Amino acid sequence: MGYNRILSETKIAILRGLAKADGKVSSLESLSDLTGIGKTLLSKHVNGSEDAQGLVELGPVEVNRYSRGRLQIEITALGNIVLL
Repeated sequence: MGYNRILSETKIAILRGLAKADGKVSSLESLSDLTGIGKTLLSKHVNGSEDAQGLVELGPVEVNRYSRGRLQIEITALGNIVLL
């Protein structure tokens, strides 16, 4: 599948961490605990940067933002397919 060539090992590790957490987490801190990846690097890989697309833009992850800075990071159907 083409996504396996686009997604770095770090992005795959993030998807695996989400899968371990039944598909969603309520903070970058929770995802950091699951993956062992620092929050700054997680944010870059989830949200993207000027020079790289993030998981949200690529489609395997969805981020829902709530009041008071709360968020939920959830793996999508595409993200589950990528992990197969």
